[in-house]
Amino acid sequence: MDENELLARFGLTPVAEDLPEIRRLLQAETADTARASNEPLLLLCIQLFSAGNASDALLIYEAKMSSFDAGCYIDIQFVCGAGLEATEEFLRSSSAAEAKELLARLQDDKRAGAFDGFMPRQHLAFYRRYYGLAS
Repeated sequence: MDENELLARFGLTPVAEDLPEIRRLLQAETADTARASNEPLLLLCIQLFSAGNASDALLIYEAKMSSFDAGCYIDIQFVCGAGLEATEEFLRSSSAAEAKELLARLQDDKRAGAFDGFMPRQHLAFYRRYYGLAS
């Protein structure tokens, strides 16, 4: 499914009932090492980001780290749809090995200024304009 189909089907901010399908599609797209474009991967991450569930942080991070290009293309801020503090709290309580790695990455990026002034709503507003959805 390309980004236009994903946007038409789920919108930029999908309803809660669509989140399991978006997660499944993101996992499939992440596993596709022969994908022609990272645009669908990016949009699926944005859709999960917009839902604001800290528990999606690891799935989004896995997508980001699935290739060098995806790592450059997908903002680290997308793992923080619930906000930086809530995401860090979730990662601290997670038993997943990747949670410690992501938490360390977020703390490093925070020290480097990547989250200065970060607010999920404003980050999403940029992508509304990117996809031509801003009014």
